Amino acid sequence: MPSQLLISVTGDDRPGVTGLRFTALAAHDVEVIDVEQSIIRGVLALGVVVATDRDPDTVQESVEQAMATVRMSVRIRPLHADGPVTGAPTPSHLVVVLGRPLPARAVAVLARRMGEIGVNIETIRTVADYPVTGLELGVRATDSGRLRALAAEVAVAESVDIAVDRAGRARRSKRLIVFDVDSTLI
Repeated sequence: MPSQLLISVTGDDRPGVTGLRFTALAAHDVEVIDVEQSIIRGVLALGVVVATDRDPDTVQESVEQAMATVRMSVRIRPLHADGPVTGAPTPSHLVVVLGRPLPARAVAVLARRMGEIGVNIETIRTVADYPVTGLELGVRATDSGRLRALAAEVAVAESVDIAVDRAGRARRSKRLIVFDVDSTLI
């Protein structure tokens, strides 16, 4: 049975990094299982899960040598074959947090409290940076009512605005959300 490896690469973004890494992997006939990439203020975070029948140490050495040529950090770890196989995250809800400013404490309290009720944060992306900072958290939650109540409590306690909406295709058509003075969705 092929072994699976999670290969993470981080460092200053530049053209050709992804191509360089996949060229190193192609030399070992690996199968690509999953890929995620993001760039935050010029810093690249790139992860790929591969399956290989080859010696994982040889694959690791090849990727590390290739990435060293562009001064990227590499971390490779084996995944257990009997562990869960997941593809792209599939959030059930989107939680939008807005603040001016948006204190780290507000995000920390929200994330910690969601974890306490079993809500998993699967994605985070910036949706606004001026005049307010806005983050969209893609989360997996089984109890919408509990998530909404928690969001309302945190919003009041931390003086930020938080909106919770179901994820899915219907949400994509929304372009404007308006709240009245007491944060009632109009």
